[in-house]
Formats: sequence, C-alpha cells, structure tokens
Amino acid sequence: MNEEVLYFPKEDIVKATDRFQTPFFLYEEKKLRSNCQIFRDSFKKYFPDFWPLYAIKANNNPEILKIISSEGFGGDCSSESEAWICEKLGIETMYTGNYTTKEEFEFVKNKCLILNLDDLSMLGAVAELGMPETLSFRINPGVGKGFNKDNVFAGPDAKYGIPFEKAYEAYQKARDLGVKHFGIHMMTGTNVPLEESNYFANIVEKLFDIIADIKEKSGIEIEFMNIGGGFGVPYRPEEKSLDMDFVAKSIREVFDKKCKELNLKEPRLLAEPGRWISANAGWLIGKVHIIKDSYKKFVGVDFSSNDMPRPAIYGAYHHVSVIKTKETIEKETVSIVGRICENSDQLARDRELPKLDIGDIVVIHNCGGHAYTMGHNYNGRLRRAEYLIEENGNFRKIRRAETIEDLYKTCEI
Repeated sequence: MNEEVLYFPKEDIVKATDRFQTPFFLYEEKKLRSNCQIFRDSFKKYFPDFWPLYAIKANNNPEILKIISSEGFGGDCSSESEAWICEKLGIETMYTGNYTTKEEFEFVKNKCLILNLDDLSMLGAVAELGMPETLSFRINPGVGKGFNKDNVFAGPDAKYGIPFEKAYEAYQKARDLGVKHFGIHMMTGTNVPLEESNYFANIVEKLFDIIADIKEKSGIEIEFMNIGGGFGVPYRPEEKSLDMDFVAKSIREVFDKKCKELNLKEPRLLAEPGRWISANAGWLIGKVHIIKDSYKKFVGVDFSSNDMPRPAIYGAYHHVSVIKTKETIEKETVSIVGRICENSDQLARDRELPKLDIGDIVVIHNCGGHAYTMGHNYNGRLRRAEYLIEENGNFRKIRRAETIEDLYKTCEI
C-alpha cells in the first residue's frame, strides 16, 4: 500500500476540528515544500537551468503560492485572475490561454513574462496590442494521455494547441510580425497514468521532431521547451508513485539523443506541475451528521461536491480516512454524500470504512490541488475556510469561509 496516499496528519486534524468549525481545507507546509524540492531537484540534476512553473489552477491560495514561489517556482497562468494574483505576489509567469479574447490579452500582456498562444489566429489580436520580443506556441502533437477521455489534451478530439503539421506557419508569421525569441509548449493530458512513466520522454521526442521541422522550413531556432504538466499522482492506496528522477533522466536522454541527431541547439527546459506539487499536501475535513439506512447506507457529511467536485464531474476516486470518536473494529460499506441537490453529490461510493457514528471525522485525501479551486456555489452553498499547518506546527487561517452576504455582494438588494 502506498504511504503517500494513506498519509494524513491525524493529530493535527483532531486539534484543528477542536478549534475550527468544520468543514474546512487543511494544508501542510512541510509536505508542500518537500514536493516542491523533489520535483525541482529531480530536473535540475539533469537540467541545471530548468525552470518549474506551478499550475495556478491547481491551488490559487496566495499563501500556498508564496510557499511554492519561495522554492524557486514561477507560475503557469491561464486566466486574468491567475495573472493578477501572480503579479501581486511578484511571481514571474507564462500565460497559456485558449480561445483567448483580445480583452484578456490586453489584461495579461504586461503581467506575464511569456505569452504562449494556443492558435495561429491569435496573432492578429496580439499584434494589435504590440508584439512581444519573445513568444511561444502551444502545439498539439497529435497524441495525448489522461485518466479519462475529457482529460486528454492533445490529439484529434482536443480543443487545445496548433496541429503540429501547421506549427511552422505560426512561427513564420510571428517572426514576420517582429518576434525575435521563440519557445514551444505542449500540454497533452492531466494526471497521466502512473504506469506511463516513459510517456513524457516519448512526447518530448515527438516535440523535438516538430522543432526540427520548424527549423528546416523557417530557419527558426527554438530557445525554450515547456513540456507542460500532467504528472500523475496516486489516488488509490494500491497505486505506485511516479518516479520523478526516472522521468527527468529519461527526458535528459532524449535531449542528448535528439539534439545530436537533428543538429539542434539545446532549448531550456520548463515544466508546469500542479497536482503533483500540492494534491497530497491538502485534505478536506468534515464530520458525520446524518446516517441514512435506505436501499444502501448513506453517510451524510457537512461538506459536499461543491467543495470538491472531482468525484461528481469525473467519477474520480479520492481515498477516505475516518477518525472515530469511539474506536471500533467493525466495518461497513457506505456512500459518503453531501447536501447538494444532485445524485452525483457522492464523494465516495460503496466504500468499506470503519462503522461510522454521528460526530466522527471524515478526511478526504488529495485535496491540495484541483479541489478548492474547482469548487462552486451551486445550491447557494458556501465555500469553506482554508488553514495551513506551518512548519513550526502552528495553525494559520489562510482564507476565511464565505458568508451568505458574500454571495450577493455583486447584486443590489
């Protein structure tokens, strides 16, 4: 069983539930920093000038971003608000939108160090605002991976990126418009299955072939390569963790092979991890308040799928731990459900757990990434407070819970 999945700071969670109203999100600074250091150092071992960019969409809490930035990470932004908060925090960023409006380009243009365009058609809007000296394009290499079909971000069904056959046209036009320095980017999937450790090396090899084609047809040298994110994390205890040193080493081998084979100058390597950095450093904490014996047993907790929508959207699995008010060895099969008026509001279906009682603490794992940031206010439900366990063991509130008044601040009543 994978301890990375099973781990949770039990004693701290008990203390936190004694002090704070449930439900809430809880993050651990020590784990977050450790993840940053492992990822950063695994790549810098083979690529000394490697630049990691944290995917802001995974967790946009300013205090979390400050910690990650202090470990040498820039930011990967894909919206105005993500660019805005990074500028406020002094984080250098690369902006990758898709189907971006001219107004959005105008907003982010001077906030982000690098613009990364999703399509050739976007050049017109950028040119009207003034072409930057450095520009990157997101390429669809024709193949992708993900944990389900909606999380495959490349290939014929993906809405993202320039088809690789047309890449050189984009670079030629950008050069004609005054761009002097060029990068290339891909993001082919999210949470790529852990058994696909060679996937990243294989897709980098494909990207080098595209770079060689661009150089042959346009004479343009690519100065940096952003391989995106998608680094899978285990959600089930029986799943293995991704060997990041193996991934980085295998990419190094591809760089050495393809640069020599294709007579290319080595580009600087960038990557955009999100969930790999923060997912297992956060938990959603709540308590049991209803137990319903129906055609099956449903356990009602005080959080819902609006707090962490992945199971409702994708049918995603998240490990569940229970902290009992009274210890028991008895187990039962139950579904953990919330209060949203949708039957998809089931955070764990038919899960064997210790027999639950009213007041027991329920812990949802892997909620440090793509959890709070995916949350919403459907049914008028409020979003929860976030707390940080600092390295010194102290608790700190890093976001207050919403109030009903917050929901109506933009209305006149």
